[in-house]
Parts: sequence; structure tokens; C-alpha cells
Amino acid sequence: MRTSTRPGTETKHGALRVRTAALALLPLLAVLLPALQGAPAAAAGSNLALGKAVSVSSANGQFVGTNINDGNQGTYWESVNGTFPQWAQIDLGSTTSITQVVLKLPASWGARTQTLSVQGSTDGTTFATIVASATYSFDPSSGNTVPINFGAASTRYVRVNITANTGWNAAQVSEFEVYGAAASTNNLALGKTMSTSSFTQTYTASNANDSNQSTYWESANNAFPQWLQVDLGASVAVNQVVLKLPVAGWAARTETLAVQGSTDGTSFSDIVASAGYTFDPASNSTVTINFSAATTRYLRLNITANTGWPAGQISEFEVYGPAGSTTPPVPPTNLAYTQASSGAITLTWTASTSSGVTNYDVYANNALLTSVPGTALTYTDNPPTTETVTYFVRARDASGNQSANSNSVTRTGNTATPPTAPTNLTYTQPQSGQVTLTWTASSDAVGVTGYNIYRNSTKIASVSGTTLTYTDSVANSLTVSYYVTATNAAGLESPPSNTVTRTGSGGSGTNLALNKPIDGTPNTYIYVPTSPSTWARTPTSRRWSSSSIRPRSGRRARRRSRCSAASKARRVSPRWPRPRPTPSTRRPTATASPSRSPAGRPTSSCPSPATAERPAGRPPSSRSSAPRRPTRT
Repeated sequence: MRTSTRPGTETKHGALRVRTAALALLPLLAVLLPALQGAPAAAAGSNLALGKAVSVSSANGQFVGTNINDGNQGTYWESVNGTFPQWAQIDLGSTTSITQVVLKLPASWGARTQTLSVQGSTDGTTFATIVASATYSFDPSSGNTVPINFGAASTRYVRVNITANTGWNAAQVSEFEVYGAAASTNNLALGKTMSTSSFTQTYTASNANDSNQSTYWESANNAFPQWLQVDLGASVAVNQVVLKLPVAGWAARTETLAVQGSTDGTSFSDIVASAGYTFDPASNSTVTINFSAATTRYLRLNITANTGWPAGQISEFEVYGPAGSTTPPVPPTNLAYTQASSGAITLTWTASTSSGVTNYDVYANNALLTSVPGTALTYTDNPPTTETVTYFVRARDASGNQSANSNSVTRTGNTATPPTAPTNLTYTQPQSGQVTLTWTASSDAVGVTGYNIYRNSTKIASVSGTTLTYTDSVANSLTVSYYVTATNAAGLESPPSNTVTRTGSGGSGTNLALNKPIDGTPNTYIYVPTSPSTWARTPTSRRWSSSSIRPRSGRRARRRSRCSAASKARRVSPRWPRPRPTPSTRRPTATASPSRSPAGRPTSSCPSPATAERPAGRPPSSRSSAPRRPTRT
């Protein structure tokens, strides 16, 4: 026998006896408990799970899954024991906006807690968490009922995933209720303008909102898709569509359709994806489609199939919004704009006269651009300067109802052209090492946003569009050239201004002749050494370098030494080499003895300038004019 017990009961078998004894009281409890407990506080409308398809991860004997939505709190589902996690799931039949799940256990059971999460799926395969896992207490003092509220979620399959139970080693649920967002009772489509893709005979679109379920709209036959549309007059919050067909004489049928919305009557998007909906006379041929609140003006049914007749058919097209006000605010007025030099557009408007405005929705070219708080009466946009944009603003209240459009304003974009070039560029030198540039402003269709400064063709700085001067720090020795360009909000740059050049005082400045054109008369210049000692003997010139002269010895060497000073003092004639001299000029023809000076000293035997001319092509000689010694034979 198992020893684990539920709080307030005996063992497993003892608990069964208690259950059996309590069965006699269940009919009475079923009548009394709802009156004692009341409806769940946050539940809105009917229980969407009632009578819908149920599936569970496992079941323990007679405690099957279908017990969780039979409307009887005394019956319950219990999973196999000793194994977690376990789950129970409701198929709502179509994607629906829900905001609450209510779980119950038999009212006579003792208190316990179960750890669970709420999950949702649109396809029954991939589930996302709607409410994270948490512990919930089921207490007889509160009718063993647990309401779980959450933000509106659109889903078809709703699952509770249970991972623990302090009362029994299994998952347990007696009622699994699902509720959608509260909807008003005011049919927003009643008396509004209807339109359609087509109709047959007298079955026009206006029959679909005349409050008469016996009259109906029917499209052209055998020509799907077809659509039926209602203009609500202004963008309002909606969260429910109710569709009807005639009951008398009509058989059950399924129509496949999507619910679509638009704020301008042109561009539509799905609010509820396409699905099949069954119209059954047993349920008054009525289909209710719940969804998360959406703000729209035009609501459309796009019908792609009908099992009862090859056409779209609707007798009543009813639209409901969230509970609360369904009257849209008065639109804002006096919308205007200003444009900054950068291209930014600032919108301003006068507030709506309606109370309860929570937001203003700003539209650009018929698309929602942004929403600002109800206390804000301005917004700044930054579209490309070349784009033409039309704006309008709508007021919106807490229920999501939107006003009609304000007046519209249009900013015409400029053509993509650069600014004009700056002019009159000049410079001054306020102090050493500085060059101050000034120029005349450029012009542009939208506005100049900045100026770029170039030194020697390299960009060195940028200043704002309102600045017309710049001071550069540069060494006084450098020669530098400057020009300036303008830019606009489109990112385009103007041609350069005139160029100014500051000539430096010297140093390694800019070579102003580099890559400049050259012209002039052709000339040939010959550069020769200024000293004979640097001459070199070549095959053509036959010149001698001083290093090629052989060293002398004896008397001739001494004579050369005495004459060295005089030789160095002579200026070397740039006219050498001269024509080869005659033999008579090579040496003296007389054999006179050295003459003496008046003082009795011999005169210099060094060659005079007149006799010092060397024959062309020969090295300098130290020979004197003295007679040669006879050659010994």
C-alpha cells in the first residue's frame, strides 16, 4: 500500500473511498459553488475552451483529458503518477487573442500547490512561453480556483505544462478555462460604409451590416478570392469580428478567410491569418474571431474558399473593440513645418480638443513614422534632403482609437546639386607662424553645412557652414597654398575656391617649380674644373692629373722646389691647353751663365710667365733655361 497522501485525505485507496462518498454531493456542489465563488475577476466574455478539442501528455485510468473542459469542476484529469513534466492542451480552433487562463481542482480537495507554465502555439508543434513557470496554490477557501492573467497573446493551442504537485505525485486539473480580451457591446460596423470585390444579383455588400441575419452578401460565383470591407470612418482599436450566415434553410459550411486591416484603404495587412471557420446552424451559424487589439480604419474579410457554395457569403459583419470608449478623438490642427540648414524637418501642431488623448501618431507618406506622448506637440524628422515627404498627424486615446487626419504639409526635396564655390579667399598673417584665411560664403538650394580647408591640395580641417574664417599654424619658412570648398546636407562638395599662396622665408619649403611648364631658348653650358690638379687623362682630351707626374730627383727636384712658390702664385689660364709650341720655345738657345742681380745674387732660374707656357698634352716641366750637359758617348 502506498504511503504518500494528498493533504486532507487518507492513502490512495482511502482517497478513492472519499471520492466515492463525495460523488453524491457533486450535483449540489456544481450548483452552489459558481454562485459562491462568482466568475473569475478578469475573465471577459465566454469560456473559449468550453467544448473544444483536448489533448494530454498521459492519463491515469478514468481521469482522462476530456474532463478538463466539460464544465464540471467535480471531474478531473490526472496524469500518470511519478513522472513529470506533464501537460494538458486546448485547441481553440483558430488563432485567438487571449488574456486569461483559469485552472480549477475539485472544490472538496485539500490545499496543494502545482508548479506550471502557460504556453501557446499557432501550429500545435512549436510552443512559446506565455507565462513563465511559477507555483500556484489551489485552496478550498478560494474554491480551488487559480486565475492566471497576462497580456494579450494570439494563439490557437493553449497548454499548461506542469512540473510539480505537492498534493499528489501527478498533474491534476478539473477545469481548464480560457478567456479573451474584454470587448465592448457596440458594433462599430453598424451603419458604416461597406464595399466589396463583387456581388451577385441583389446580394449586395450593404446587406452585411443591416442587423438582419436573414439578408446576406454573396460575391460572384467561381471567382475566388473575394473580399468584403467596412470603413469604420476613423482608425479605432478593434479586437473582435463576429460573422454570421442565415440559419433557416442553410446547411453547415466552412469558409476559409483572413481578417485584414488598413489605415488608408489601399495597403492591407493580415490581422488574423487565413483559416477555415465553420458556420453551423446548431450554433446559430455564428463565428467569433478574437485577436489582439489592432488600430485600423478599414477592416476586410478576404475569402478564398466556401464548402457550401462557390462564392463568398456573409449575412452580418460585426466589429467590436476593447471595452471602453469607441469614439475617436478630434484630430489635431494647424500642422506646420520648418526646415533647418542641415535638412532636418520640425513639425508642430495644435492639440486635439478631446480629453483622454494619450498619443499623437505621426505619418510620413501615408506610413506611420512614430508616436509621441499626448503632451508633445512637436516632432523632428531627418529625411534625405532630396526626398519629397508629406506629413499628417492623428490623435489616439487609451483604447487605441485614432482621430481622422490633421491637415497635411509637404516638404519638396531639392535636386542633388552641390553648393557654389566659396569666393574671395584671402589670407593675413596675424603673428609669426600663423596664416588666417577668410572667404565669402557659398550658396545652396537647402543650405551649406560646412567648409573644407585644403593646404597644398591636402584637406587639413573642416568648419561649420556659418564659419567663414580659419587660422592655420605653419612655419614661416614654408611656402603654402590654400583653397576652400563647401558641403551641403546631401554630402555633395562644391568646386574649390580661388587659391592663395603664402611665400615662405626659405628653408625646405615647397618647390614651386615642381611639375610646372618650362619654356626658353635652348643653350649648352660646359662646366670645367677650376684647378689643373683635378684634370683627368681621357682618350679624347689627353689631360693629365697631378697624380700621373713622375717624381723628380737631384738638381731638377731642387730647382722645382725653389720655384714652387712662384708656380702656385700664378693664375692658371682657362685657355689651356694651347697649341703645341715650336721646338725653339721648349728650351733656351744660348748657353749664357746665370745673370746676377744688382745685389750680386743670381737671378731666378724659374721660367718667366712668358716662357712658362706648356706644350699641349704634356705635363708641367721643371726644366730651366740653363744649357744642357753634353751627352757622353
